[in-house]
Amino acid sequence: MQINKKGQISLEFTIILLVFIVMSLLATIKPGLYGLDKSAKTASASLAHAGMSKLKTNIELLDLSDVNSSKIVYIKSPAGIWKVDNDADTITFNGNGYTITTTLDTNINAIDTSYPTNMSIIAITLTKRDGYVEIKFQ
Repeated sequence: MQINKKGQISLEFTIILLVFIVMSLLATIKPGLYGLDKSAKTASASLAHAGMSKLKTNIELLDLSDVNSSKIVYIKSPAGIWKVDNDADTITFNGNGYTITTTLDTNINAIDTSYPTNMSIIAITLTKRDGYVEIKFQ
């Protein structure tokens, strides 16, 4: 009569298997978390770039309109600070570890030259004035 010992493994094999599993977890956790942070920054920068593009397009279109024409633009904005330089006709968004800047061919004048935001939808009122477009963050 022969007895089969199915399902039994040695203690040494169990220890080696557990060490391998722990080392695999440690080797993948830190790069995985770094990749997650990198993905979050990339998504935030992409959202800011889309908002900047939408704002620039609407300013340039409004510049072609009649004086005192007005438009409200809604932008999904990541956390950061919108800055407008009235003299250089530039708009800059400073986010977490990145900066996006655009220069306009249109003369602009912002009521508030610096506007901090959280991850939210912001409303920006654009008004065509004589010779420039007025920007007002809501």
